[in-house]
Amino acid sequence: MPPTRQEYATLLKKPSSQERDIAVSLLETAAVHAVELTGHPGWDRFLEQCQALLNQAEKDLAAWTENTVNAYKDEDMRFAQRNVTQFKAQVELLRKIMQLPGEIVKERDAAQSR
Repeated sequence: MPPTRQEYATLLKKPSSQERDIAVSLLETAAVHAVELTGHPGWDRFLEQCQALLNQAEKDLAAWTENTVNAYKDEDMRFAQRNVTQFKAQVELLRKIMQLPGEIVKERDAAQSR
């Protein structure tokens, strides 16, 4: 039986998975630690974007770490280990990148006060 007009209208109002993913990523970008914020809108937006990437990399790292433990074949375990190594490096790099804007702003302020 086809949906009624009311059911169809309700279905159209529900957000798609892509819209939900976008909304979740926007929420994740807002979660930058206050210590890392610089007070400069451009750098703070950059940090928000990096935070979303960091959150995703940490999730992927956790998932691949679990895959390493649960791997049945040697080739699956090696594949998971390579991904764990990749995501560990990505997490470390993103954390270092997120420290740079604060250091740049501090150096700029110190140079201007001299």
